[in-house]
Amino acid sequence: MVGKFSFSFDRETFRGLHDTRQEAFKKAVDKLPELDTSPEMIYVGKRVPVDPGSSGLAEMIIGAMRRRVRDTTGESTTQYLMHVNEHQLAELDDEIDRVIRAWLQKHELTPTQSKVIAISEHPAPQSVGMNGNGNGAVAAKQRGPSSSNEVSDLGETQYPISLL
Repeated sequence: MVGKFSFSFDRETFRGLHDTRQEAFKKAVDKLPELDTSPEMIYVGKRVPVDPGSSGLAEMIIGAMRRRVRDTTGESTTQYLMHVNEHQLAELDDEIDRVIRAWLQKHELTPTQSKVIAISEHPAPQSVGMNGNGNGAVAAKQRGPSSSNEVSDLGETQYPISLL
């Protein structure tokens, strides 16, 4: 799944696993005639596995180790692991992450879910008609600016602005 691309018409439901962004876009364009409505955009994103939650645990583990030593020795103050610097903490984080990921993989416990990142937006070709009838371009022309009450040029509107 790593490095695979999927497409969507609503930016929420992504379909397919394609080797390139271009392949996913082409597949989405091929699917347009099968849709009941013609979307304005095609979204293409990269599928990546979800983070298994194995990073950033070093500080919590060091805290637990300090508590255990304090509970064992009965001392209320201990300097054990109080002077771990940020480089040592980052190194421990990396090692813990590496070990946990290897353990998850060994026991086939890695998450099977994925998420979509790096989503690109592409205007959907309007010449591909809904249900394959080729009328998508005609429908787009009928929705043109002359059929709406929106501002058609910067500063022009059919509704006067009044300041009270």
